[in-house]
Amino acid sequence: MRKLHILALGAMAALMMTACGEPYDDSELKGEVASLKERLAEVETLLNASANKLTITSVAESSEGFVVTFSDGSTLTVKHGTNGKDGADGKDGQDGAPGADGKDGADGKNGADGKDGVDGKDGKDGETLIESIIISDTDVTFILTSGKTVIIPLEGYYDAGEAPIRFLDNTAKVLCVMAWDTDGDQELSYNEAAAVTSLEGIFKGTDIISFRELKHFTGLNALAEQEFYNCERLRAIALPEGIVTLSKGVFQNCSSLSEITLPTTLTAIGEDAFRYCEALTTLSLPTGVTTLGLNAFYQCNALSDITLPEGLKIIGERAFSHCFALKTIVLPQSVEQIDDYAFYFCEKLEQISLPEGLTAISTGLFYNCESLGSITLPQSVEVVGDYAFRNCTALASVGLNEGLTEIGDYSFCKCTSLVSVALPTTLGAIGGWAFNECSALVEVVCPCVVPPTLAIHAWDKNGSGRTIYVPAASLADYTTAEGWSTYSTALAAIEEQEPNE
Repeated sequence: MRKLHILALGAMAALMMTACGEPYDDSELKGEVASLKERLAEVETLLNASANKLTITSVAESSEGFVVTFSDGSTLTVKHGTNGKDGADGKDGQDGAPGADGKDGADGKNGADGKDGVDGKDGKDGETLIESIIISDTDVTFILTSGKTVIIPLEGYYDAGEAPIRFLDNTAKVLCVMAWDTDGDQELSYNEAAAVTSLEGIFKGTDIISFRELKHFTGLNALAEQEFYNCERLRAIALPEGIVTLSKGVFQNCSSLSEITLPTTLTAIGEDAFRYCEALTTLSLPTGVTTLGLNAFYQCNALSDITLPEGLKIIGERAFSHCFALKTIVLPQSVEQIDDYAFYFCEKLEQISLPEGLTAISTGLFYNCESLGSITLPQSVEVVGDYAFRNCTALASVGLNEGLTEIGDYSFCKCTSLVSVALPTTLGAIGGWAFNECSALVEVVCPCVVPPTLAIHAWDKNGSGRTIYVPAASLADYTTAEGWSTYSTALAAIEEQEPNE
């Protein structure tokens, strides 16, 4: 196989400071900016050609370098490097003037000769984003200054899927060739990849770092349980179109995974699918996803931005639990069910809007969401579950809806920023310790004509002088009702407002 190495180095000059008071000449800076834009455009052309599976129809040498022509007619010039110019030699110093004759004395000494000027330094060689290329009989390899490589086949070597897939990760290639190289050429072609219907668990616990080439395995419609479990070095992967389900633990413990391309055909993300993917920062789920399973994103510590599609219906238990970096999340109106502890310990979650249609705030849903400042319940909610908002220490505003019938045990316990609470007329039961240790709570309005069932310690350790306002006609009933009688000295009648004239 013939190979030709061409080093491509572009020109970049150092910026020079002007002397104080002299007019500033920014022409050199503008040239630098123009050069940078040109080099970025070159890399963009190259990456687009790779992404669109273009081939190279010709590589021609020119006075500037090499002109690469792609199958869609676009071109890329890989320029030869331009060496910096040699600095000019310094000028010799002038001889000193002769000394003046002394009066009636000795002749004065001649002045010393001036020193030679310092030679100018050589100019720097230019820089480029495409450092070199290697031309072989079948393809061209572009080596970027970052160390990354982009390989694009020559025309005629990308036909009928028989061309070999160029893997960036040799470990991934070796595993694939061992499992699915049917013609024995020690390569995996696009056709061979497309014929694979199961990954057979061969990647589980391996040291693969990159597997973007998985997108060519178009015969897959699912990834089996724990397919990439414990691939702790895996950083990037692209899934093929056709995959419908990510099964249990498919990427669990992939602690380095930061880049993943999901197919538009995906409908369900299974239990533990991304559990402990601690490097994942952003993710956009395809529009067809309807279900997030148990622990789907559990302890994705760095996940700060996730886009959930309209059409999502179920968010499973602990789906986002311990996502410490998650500050805000938009729930689609299509969501019908959010299971227990789904946002448990999302300590930086500041804002969330709940969709209409939810009938329950599940057990521990926002437990330990210490940054959540306010919440308004949809009109459809009937139950606030046990521990739902426990330890939400920043929660200062709660909008409880008419239609709510039950507030569970410990549901608002230790919400230390809560100052006032207005309960709905439909409320029938308040659980034990429901508002216990709400140390800033000084005003409670309970307009229920019939006292709701009240469990023990519901209003203990509230703010000093806390008052519970109830209907005047029902004040006596509250004073003697089980549970409420404990707080008889804090009960007061709701003042009737005069009608507007």
